[in-house]
Amino acid sequence: MTEEVIFDGPMHVHYGFIWLHPEERYDEFVSGRPFAGQENGLCGAAIPGLLDLRTGLHTGSVPVRVILADSEPPLGDAEDIVEMSYRPDQPVLWFGGFDGGDEITLPVDAYRARWSATAMDAGRDVDTVLEEETAPDSYELCFWPDAETRPDRIVRVGSKTAAYWHSTTTSDGPAG
Repeated sequence: MTEEVIFDGPMHVHYGFIWLHPEERYDEFVSGRPFAGQENGLCGAAIPGLLDLRTGLHTGSVPVRVILADSEPPLGDAEDIVEMSYRPDQPVLWFGGFDGGDEITLPVDAYRARWSATAMDAGRDVDTVLEEETAPDSYELCFWPDAETRPDRIVRVGSKTAAYWHSTTTSDGPAG
């Protein structure tokens, strides 16, 4: 298996979320329901071409790594892991929140995506980190080619924070 790191660094979060989307489709998160009909509450993929990712930390910068692999990677040691099908509708995407982020390039293809979280509860407990502080939680978003569209799935739950978000999903998306 080979992998290409397409982002590796701090990502500023506010309200505990990160979005991946074409820049001009930003408003669809607000008007849509990215978790509608899903089992997991950590990565909303119900709106085609968009991902809505949850973090434990409310405000500050968290370490995030985004990887493109040529085949399904082995599961890592992260406490919380979810998977979903994802198909971007253009190669240049905005990765960030409403107050900052970065452009990343992902070839237009059908993917399986895995959102892995470590120490979500510690991030939730800290709530906010200042610029010079290090967040206790960290994340990895991995993509690999997968032409089969499959429902999202919860692979591993190890934190109270992830369990809470999973429990809030309804047919319309998170209730809380």
